[in-house]
Amino acid sequence: MGIDFFLRTLYGSLGQGLLYAPVAIGVFMSLRIMKKPDLTIEGTFAFGAVIAMTLLYHGAHFTTALLVATVGGAVAGLATSLIHTKLKVDGIISGLLVTMALFSVNLFIMGSSTISAPLRTFIFAPVNNLLSHGLGASNFEALQWSYIIIGLFILIVVITVLHFLYQTKFGLSMRATGDNERMACSNGVNTDSRKISSLVISNAITGLAGALVSQKLNGAEVGIGAGVLIIGLASLVMGEIITPKNRSMVTQLIFIALGSLIYFICITMVVASGLLHSNWERLLTALLALLALCMPKLRQLLFKKKIEVTK
Repeated sequence: MGIDFFLRTLYGSLGQGLLYAPVAIGVFMSLRIMKKPDLTIEGTFAFGAVIAMTLLYHGAHFTTALLVATVGGAVAGLATSLIHTKLKVDGIISGLLVTMALFSVNLFIMGSSTISAPLRTFIFAPVNNLLSHGLGASNFEALQWSYIIIGLFILIVVITVLHFLYQTKFGLSMRATGDNERMACSNGVNTDSRKISSLVISNAITGLAGALVSQKLNGAEVGIGAGVLIIGLASLVMGEIITPKNRSMVTQLIFIALGSLIYFICITMVVASGLLHSNWERLLTALLALLALCMPKLRQLLFKKKIEVTK
């Protein structure tokens, strides 16, 4: 295996990391902003993928497919949040119930366990054609750069929208609800509406990511969302490790996206090097997520040992 092989592998991991970055941001909104895990994400990711691929299969434009997939994700988040806030069901169980329901909904929408659409209908096709036919790039380079360009564009849009949202009074009240719900409620904030809004937005972003990834994979299947929550969590924690201490919301979101890139580069390079078979990719994902989650504790232990040594 030469340098060309690793460069080609790196291209692929960059595009994949950018397309999955919105998932990490969705996990961030539920786990860090609202301080509660949302297990709807795996179901929402698959729901967005299935909606987009079904619409593309039936001849819809990719813009319509992306918009409807985003709305579909928002509806899934709304269902979870209403079950949690209005029916007073535990948040984790609410997410599991909606994810289970979406499995059957996805089968109904597709009419089978898998679905695909012509490549020319995908969002990557115009950029791919421009790079290959207009600029003379090879088919591989044009395809990989189309993933990177589209992924980066969507990521910039998502971060920009969230940045402006969290600068508003409503966005600040959402953050206040997550930080201290009782205090926010005592200041006249409708905390239920903020919880609902946060889950709707995070799942809308996840549904959008599912629509993009399904087009990269050239199709969708009913189990496409399996493991997505762990991928988002691992990317989130990796991004937080490298995030500066004095940071703004935009800085946090950018470094979370970088965490997604780091995660996929690590996974892809290990598998490509032959150190681990691709069948063990999920195990490596779990180990990376565990290592990332344990990193703050390991740092604390090392810091204590250094203090003891100096004494």
